[in-house]
Amino acid sequence: MENKNFLSNMQDLLPSVNDTPYKRILAIGDVHGRFTRLMDLWEKISVTDEDLVIFLGDYVEGGNENLKVLSWLIEQNEKDNIVVLCGNVDDMLFNSFTPSFISYMGEKDLDTLKELVEAARTDSTVTKKVHHFIKELPFSYVVKVSGRDYIFCHGGINPKISFAKQTQRDLLWSNRNFYTEYEGEAVMVVGHQSPRRVMKGLLPHCEELNTTKPARIPGRNILLMDTSAKEAEGFLSCVDILTGEFWQSNKI
Repeated sequence: MENKNFLSNMQDLLPSVNDTPYKRILAIGDVHGRFTRLMDLWEKISVTDEDLVIFLGDYVEGGNENLKVLSWLIEQNEKDNIVVLCGNVDDMLFNSFTPSFISYMGEKDLDTLKELVEAARTDSTVTKKVHHFIKELPFSYVVKVSGRDYIFCHGGINPKISFAKQTQRDLLWSNRNFYTEYEGEAVMVVGHQSPRRVMKGLLPHCEELNTTKPARIPGRNILLMDTSAKEAEGFLSCVDILTGEFWQSNKI
């Protein structure tokens, strides 16, 4: 898909002045084991050292290229302009082989663990590298642009408490109140739930969210970035929060 300007209701979230050292600030939604889609998107956005790139979590569970995604992100995470945040399924992978992980992922979605076990047969350091990588991932990242905070995290926040008091669970999972009650001035850039899923489950009358593109919840400073890359018919998406341009992978 060609890059283009983002939806019109995004415009009042864009900074009036770019007072950061970056030409673009790029947010990338949930990858979910789709390495081919990730590479397709990466080629389209043509990242340079002048860009800040923020991955919003959930790198495994869904596609069948989980280890490729993790190995590539481990390399990218060494760069100063790349921020890799933790998602809820990444955190569960860190606590892998536990009953809660297997119960949540289900029999069908244990491909990540199977890939790691298979890889460990030829390289005993693989699981240790992945474990250390996930252990060190931050749960949020904040950028101030033109005097306004842009908060990046996987799930969201508890709108009833200050950002400083958010728990790990709040940032990784969010809750129903986040989408319906958040009224903060800071722009929340999140993954975890697709626009359509938010519309169907929480905001059934919000037709603006019936989309396969990143979307802003109308009237709230929340940008939803998970465009269902996990699914066969989904996309992996990237938005430049400085301009509103966005890119999507092909369905490959």
